[in-house]
Amino acid sequence: METKLTPAHAAKQICQALKAEGKPARAAQSRKFFKDDEDVQFYGLSVPEARQVEREFFAAVKPYWTVAEAFVLCDLLIRDSHLEAKQIGIEVLARFKRKFSPALFDTSKEWLTKNYCGNWATTDAFCSLVLGPLVQMYPALLVDLHHWTQDRNLWVRRAAAVSLVSAARRGLYLEDAYQVAVALRDYPEDLIHKAVGWLLREAGRTDAARLESFLLAQGARLPRTALRYAIEKFPPEKRKWLLEQTKP
Repeated sequence: METKLTPAHAAKQICQALKAEGKPARAAQSRKFFKDDEDVQFYGLSVPEARQVEREFFAAVKPYWTVAEAFVLCDLLIRDSHLEAKQIGIEVLARFKRKFSPALFDTSKEWLTKNYCGNWATTDAFCSLVLGPLVQMYPALLVDLHHWTQDRNLWVRRAAAVSLVSAARRGLYLEDAYQVAVALRDYPEDLIHKAVGWLLREAGRTDAARLESFLLAQGARLPRTALRYAIEKFPPEKRKWLLEQTKP
């Protein structure tokens, strides 16, 4: 009889597959896209190659795994120092998003606070695939998400913005998006500035007039990086005008 894979054995097999297929030259190249203080290593796979590993693995466990096993696997892989392993753990957990419970929110903050998502790519993937869908399933969690803007941990604060990007792109939770942007605007890190600008840009997709009004009122206090990200979807002349109107 075929032995069913446990999360622990699955994590081991996935890391072995990633190591076998990794390329040191690609690993070295990937490191250049991250800051020195972002603690992350690489096996050296491209995104499509890593996703192929995930697809092949998930096909093997799909008949008998539930969200419980996916959660344990993610908990194991997100602690790994390699970005590809973290990504696969997140992607497997995301396949069960319809079964998420609100309890995952507290665990998510723990993973962020302990820096298991301690780089922009893992944090953004986690927010897009897990946290964003979770908050949209349980809007009451928005109250707690707002509190994240005051957290001392950089990745918790970035997650407060990035978790709302997908919803804002569809015109959802816009009031929350603008409130989070204001709450984060005075932090000094450029990774926060970029996240704020990204959130504002997506909020403007379905209501450009509201974004313009917000920028005219608040733009002078926004970091210029955030402002430039926020206005990317406006026509060139409008961008130039907004930059002039919002000079500090």
